[in-house]
Amino acid sequence: MKTELSIFKVVLFVCVLSLLFTALFVPVTEAKYPDPSKTITFIVPVNVGGGYDLYTRMMVPFLSKELNARIVVRNIPGGAWMIGLTKIYKAKPDGYTIGIWNPGLMAQDRDVLGKVDYDMTTFTYLHRITNEPRVVIVKAKGPIKDFKDLLEKGRSPDFKLRSSYAGGTALLDAKLMETEWGIKSEKIPYSGGSQTRLAVMRGDTHFCVSGLGSGMDALPTGQVKFVLLLHDKPMKQVPEASKWITEFPELKDVPIPADLGLKELSYVSKSARAIIAPPSLPKDIKEILENAIEKVLHNEDLRKLGVKGDRPLGEGQSGDAYAEQMRKDKMTLIKIKHLLE
Repeated sequence: MKTELSIFKVVLFVCVLSLLFTALFVPVTEAKYPDPSKTITFIVPVNVGGGYDLYTRMMVPFLSKELNARIVVRNIPGGAWMIGLTKIYKAKPDGYTIGIWNPGLMAQDRDVLGKVDYDMTTFTYLHRITNEPRVVIVKAKGPIKDFKDLLEKGRSPDFKLRSSYAGGTALLDAKLMETEWGIKSEKIPYSGGSQTRLAVMRGDTHFCVSGLGSGMDALPTGQVKFVLLLHDKPMKQVPEASKWITEFPELKDVPIPADLGLKELSYVSKSARAIIAPPSLPKDIKEILENAIEKVLHNEDLRKLGVKGDRPLGEGQSGDAYAEQMRKDKMTLIKIKHLLE
């Protein structure tokens, strides 16, 4: 009897040890992404109402449904995008913080103008959603008649030209126009793209540069006009402009730099809005987000909504391809760094 009891105790002890070792050494399975109990924060580094904000809010309901996750849009304006952008960069790379990207911000990279102390090419680029060309906007009945007039006044010591901007791209455009075309202007910062256009309408500034789609928000008011398309092709050859040309035939007459004998700017920025995440996002989470975004971009209901709301979505570009484009663009900006400083 004692022998049987001893054997039982030994067997029981071995079983307990086995269970302990199993608990200690079997890897813990990570929670599936996205966790339904968690919220994804989508950071927009500008105020509510601008083009980047409106594109985000248009897409988020579709992305939320595709991921089966709650997504909250958080606007963090300030520092010409830098405050919100840095929040994205420093966030935990777990897929619960993403944001929208403005390619003109690359000029603020630590290796270009040094406005931030990190390498912007190390963001996790998930997908480019638009690639609109940019337009120069002036007040319809203001002191600037057309781009030739703007060029003359910007080069004249007798006229104090003012430009408004709300982010890296618009500021970069204005700086390049000054250094390469001689259009000197006092550059005045605003909190969002809609505010820069309102400044032009009020006459507080003489011009601003804006994405084509965002600029169309103001054109129907009759208070502004487009005087230049920053592109190497005319408006009628720009796919994103097809709907607007039908409604506003005068857009076909908006010149491009070549029409005015101007050399193309060293860096031709576009409103290539993209969705990004913090650096070092795990590959599996990156793939889940990329696949969801790509599927949403081809959703017919979203695309119709974009056209109806003057927020057309482009064919897009994969995160890896866009990341490579950003690395090339950074090299271009480093080459013209002396023009930007």
